[in-house]
Amino acid sequence: MLALAAILAASPARADDLAPFVDGHRDLPAVRRLIRLHDEMDQMLARYAVVERKAGRGWITVMDAEREVEVAKAQAADAEDELDARIRRAYQFGAGGAIEALLNAGSFADAATISDYTARTISLRSADLGDALVAQAVVVAKQARAEASRAALEPRLEKLRRMLSVMQATLDEATRLARKASIRADALAAERAALAAAASRMGTWDIIGYRDDQAPLLALLGPTGGRTCDTPEGLVATGEVFDGYASWYGWEFGGQPTATGAIFDPRLFTAANRWLPFGTFLRVSYGGRCAIVLVNDRGPYGNEERVIDLSEAAAKYLGVGVSYVHAEILVPASAVG
Repeated sequence: MLALAAILAASPARADDLAPFVDGHRDLPAVRRLIRLHDEMDQMLARYAVVERKAGRGWITVMDAEREVEVAKAQAADAEDELDARIRRAYQFGAGGAIEALLNAGSFADAATISDYTARTISLRSADLGDALVAQAVVVAKQARAEASRAALEPRLEKLRRMLSVMQATLDEATRLARKASIRADALAAERAALAAAASRMGTWDIIGYRDDQAPLLALLGPTGGRTCDTPEGLVATGEVFDGYASWYGWEFGGQPTATGAIFDPRLFTAANRWLPFGTFLRVSYGGRCAIVLVNDRGPYGNEERVIDLSEAAAKYLGVGVSYVHAEILVPASAVG
């Protein structure tokens, strides 16, 4: 789950934090080397976070492009169906049928109506063929864009893989050094947790494609996308409230599955919570603003005072970092109907 990984991705220990583990230790070369390895891990993890956020944005770009491909294919299919229907009508009705209909018209007004009908719905127009060709061309262009966005992302993913390998080798060396020098093993706990979280996120990139299974629920956020204090149409306030600290998570998780299986997009107003049913909504209030968010993930973990992990977009809109917020539970009207 993304929110759990966010908690695990704690900042690694700094050199100053090693004092309880190495104070008074007689093997000064080992201590100095261990401190250098800590500093190197700290720097590598910071660089990794930058690349990872760029990769997250890249994944969302890929999925947006693939969604556009699906929309373009549907439009092309509609254009093909319309062209096929016109061809069938023209063939079935034929020129003789049009003449017969005109001869059987009871008045000039009827004849004009029949003539207009045949012109609009029976005759083959160059525009119909043009629409179908343009729609197919759009599909090809959208597919090329999707393939290009995937190709542009791959070097970033490969860079992340290499960085993970280097960090793992550095941590392995630090572990061997600590063991040899009899330095307490938990001196490296922060690095282990941070590296494990990074590796787990690397293993959950969505390589299948765009999944929009939460679209009907997100539509209930209304035209503002959740940027409102009002209860959107389709949602009902329950009157149940709770307070606590909110944190947030962002692009380093972009394109990865949430606990519901829906893909995390930091631009959307969503949130993680430990106990509320998926599909619940929250009106989160902070600093005179409100945001309506969809609960589609589990977390935050590791700090019981934190009750919500907001998406980056919702957190920025509210001005939340790690902030004490008020939340009211909303549910779809269909759930209480």
